[in-house]
Amino acid sequence: MPLRTYLWLVVPAAIGAVLGLGLAHRGAAPAATHAAAAASPSTPAARCCSVVSSSERVYRPAHPHIGLTPIREELATATSGVAAHSTPITGAKQSGGSSGSVVQFNANPRVFAGDSQDSGTAGPTVAPDPTTIAAPPIQISDVHTVSLGPFSATIAWHTSEAVSSQVAYGLDSQTLWSAADTPSTEHTAVVNGLAFDATYRLWVEASAPDGRTAASPFLLTTPGLPAQLTGGVAGGSFLVDNQPYFPFMVWAACPGSYAPLLTAGIDLFMGKDCGSATKQLDALSGHGLVVGDAQDPAADGEVGSFLPDEWDTFLPNDIGADTVAKLVPPNGGGPRFLTLTNHFYSHAAPLPQGRGMYPALVQNADVLGFDLYPLQNWCRYDDFGHVFEAQKELVQLTGGKPTFQWIEARGMDCHDPTLNPTPATVHAETWLAIAGGAHAIAYFPYDFSADIGAQIAIDKRTIESLVPALLEPNLTADAGSGSSVKVGAREHNGAFYVIAVNGSRESATATIDVPALGDRRLVSLDGTRAVTASSGTFTDTFGPLEVHVYVSAPTGS
Repeated sequence: MPLRTYLWLVVPAAIGAVLGLGLAHRGAAPAATHAAAAASPSTPAARCCSVVSSSERVYRPAHPHIGLTPIREELATATSGVAAHSTPITGAKQSGGSSGSVVQFNANPRVFAGDSQDSGTAGPTVAPDPTTIAAPPIQISDVHTVSLGPFSATIAWHTSEAVSSQVAYGLDSQTLWSAADTPSTEHTAVVNGLAFDATYRLWVEASAPDGRTAASPFLLTTPGLPAQLTGGVAGGSFLVDNQPYFPFMVWAACPGSYAPLLTAGIDLFMGKDCGSATKQLDALSGHGLVVGDAQDPAADGEVGSFLPDEWDTFLPNDIGADTVAKLVPPNGGGPRFLTLTNHFYSHAAPLPQGRGMYPALVQNADVLGFDLYPLQNWCRYDDFGHVFEAQKELVQLTGGKPTFQWIEARGMDCHDPTLNPTPATVHAETWLAIAGGAHAIAYFPYDFSADIGAQIAIDKRTIESLVPALLEPNLTADAGSGSSVKVGAREHNGAFYVIAVNGSRESATATIDVPALGDRRLVSLDGTRAVTASSGTFTDTFGPLEVHVYVSAPTGS
């Protein structure tokens, strides 16, 4: 056969074979996609908008979806031991068309059906009892927001049978829980203490009396601040638009400083050195809150007003509440903030005129704070415990009103360089104040260094993951007389939170007593340590100025 004839026969055949293989592969793709979709639980189509690819930390996209976003099951992870007391658990695909994004959470390490467990030896095979019928899995469906604002959300869902259900949430892992409801098929939970324009991880959990559990994971993204806001106080908390809020504050910062301060987590600005509250609100453009001067007319959008700074310094010892009220009458601008000196504190010297003015001042203010600077006012290298003790005394003095404390953030009065605040001292003082009952934190002066700003941002994120718990009343907690470790404790919806801070530059070991704990296991918020309380008592070690925040999830979570 001539070569040309041979090529005319062979080449078209080869090309046809290649095209045939390509078309066959292309035609199989939809079937494979359909099969994968059928194997994965279905999600409510109207609410499915994006998928998170990280199992550790959620990073905000450029244009986040406001509201609830389901997380695909194969990417969902139950993080650290705070909630699960074990390693992260990755959900396996459910068969049989179960409801959207169901992931099993358990206190113990789980083995899913698809996991290989070849140990090299064959164990005995036990035939199942033919009369036993396995209970069907709990199905969670129709998860949606009933309402959503910058600081709270109301979430509703349906379960396939009457079970107890709740919501767990946090910025990076489960750190907060709604109260578990009574068994039902229809459920509603309020998730509050949220930060505006932030993304939280959220799990809708369900549990049956026979031990079956299910959880559907989501992202919850809050909207930004509205144009008009109101401030208030209730239950020992500062409120924004009637929702509890934990502000991070500075004094007398001007618009040119707003960008780095917002990056550091500062969200409330007070002082009038840079213009009226209206001008500050315009400069912030919805990225922060403003507290205006109580001696000026109230401005639309401000969430409070501030009384004269360190007013106790200038008032007589025997002044009455009525006289104080006449000096600065209420202007209708929301709750009145007042910063005191530290001279109310029993371990500080009283003012020359005495301490008699404090009851009148407390009566005329709604949110009270003070400034006590161990490094930069007292010029003491290692005396941080007073930050905690003075905060506790202010909580007692104010009779349940919200309190805050100013934290020294750079050099001011004491010129020994060893007394300059550092990220470690700012971190310790922040948590000493919170352990003592502070419901807001302020930093002074506002022009702190970049490394201190970075530490403030870290602490802000941690606090944002705990806000409703931190605003609860203090539980009885102690580390023993003379210990450098200072302890505060809270309970929120059945979860317990213990804040322990070594207020010394020397390492310490402390036995911590929180009677309400009973016999519970606690895990540090960063997941690096775990302790078990016996009759409310446990022992732990602390490095210099080290902070431990322990969490014990609600029983059954």
